[in-house]
This record gives sequence, C-alpha cells and structure tokens, in this order.
Amino acid sequence: MIRQLPGRGASPVTIYVERNLGFESEHHKRALEHIPGVSFYVDQKANRVGVLTTEAIKHAMCQMVVVMLQERRIHVHRPLVSRDEKGVLMRLREQMEVYSYQFKLGTNTFQKDRIALSGKVGGMKDDICIALQLACYFTNLETQRAAQNFTPLD
Repeated sequence: MIRQLPGRGASPVTIYVERNLGFESEHHKRALEHIPGVSFYVDQKANRVGVLTTEAIKHAMCQMVVVMLQERRIHVHRPLVSRDEKGVLMRLREQMEVYSYQFKLGTNTFQKDRIALSGKVGGMKDDICIALQLACYFTNLETQRAAQNFTPLD
C-alpha cells in the first residue's frame, strides 16, 4: 500500500523492528524480504535482525520524539496503512499518554531501585508507541549518516 502512494513507487524501505527474546523480528524478515527494495536493520554486533531496545536506546528514542513533537515534525499520513485506522490511532494516543518513566523499588536491600521507560502499565502495551519511536529515531539517525557521507557533484 505504501508504494501505491504518489512518489513512493520505487522508494527503498528499511524496516526497523524491536528485537526481543523471541525471534519475531527474524520471522518478519523472512515474511517480507522477498519484496523488492525492502531491507531490515541488522544489529551487526549481535548478528540479529532488529533493534535491541536497551534503556539507553529507549531514552534516546523518547527524547527524539519529544523534540520532534515540540517542533511539530511528527505527522500521521493518511490513509494510514492499517486494517483499523481509527483503532490504531486511538491506541497510539493511549500508549503515548501512559508511556513514561516507571520507578521500581528493590524488594530487598540487595536489589537496586530501577528506573525504566515503559508503557506497560496495568496490562497495557506500548508496541505502537515503540514503533513510532523507532521510526523517528532511526529515520533521523540515517538522515544524519547520509548527510555525513554526501559528496556534492562538481
């Protein structure tokens, strides 16, 4: 559907998937890698598909989204590629409202207190919020890399 939009027919698509203990990111790659012009981010250190969302990465992604929201640089393109456009937008809003720093005290003197970014509160999920953050952060990162490697024609 994305490639049916005006000006997007031959656009290369790089997919950034959150990597977890299961192998969902590898399953996504196997399901979609046959599509021309589609590639997946591969963590070269771990030799695995997807982004390992450590606390440092989550913090950087969250900060990038905050800045982009303040600068009004985040827009939802219509039509949204989804079976349930209204539902996914509603869930994104709900997840963004809940996504925050969660403080967890150690249960005994030997455990450290923890601070973590999460939207998983009261049974809620944060997958759509994480997808937005991945899109913003890595699009910005790849744009900066491309600009650094750009060689103007004389």
